[in-house]
Amino acid sequence: MPQADASSASAAAAQSLEDRYGSGRRASFDRRFAWIAAGLLVAGGIAFLVFSGWQQPNRVAFQDIGFTKQGVTSLDMKFQVTAEPNTPVACAVEALNTSKATVGWKIVELPVTEQQSHTVTTNVVVTNPATAASVRDCWVIERSTAG
Repeated sequence: MPQADASSASAAAAQSLEDRYGSGRRASFDRRFAWIAAGLLVAGGIAFLVFSGWQQPNRVAFQDIGFTKQGVTSLDMKFQVTAEPNTPVACAVEALNTSKATVGWKIVELPVTEQQSHTVTTNVVVTNPATAASVRDCWVIERSTAG
């Protein structure tokens, strides 16, 4: 009966290991849960990135047309702005010198119009002679309705 003693000893050792470390089924359940949670987090992150990019209702586009020097101290900058009709928009216009340093800067609040696209010309005062001028950025002005 040495074979029965060996099988009972291995069963006792297996039970002892199971008591000490737990069963293999539980570990696979925990691992499966971790993979499912990680997959859900990744899917949620991808969904957030995809849908947040589509929701840009007040988008403003702009295009430089050119500039004309008006003496040594100023220039006229001409550009086109495209935005939703009846949307208040502001643009930052900058003038640069040969070293690409800013020598003139102006924030222009555009008049609200029914048109989606319109051309704007504005005068920019410069501190040194400018060799380039451009629209830096345009944005929707958030007006407060509190009075």
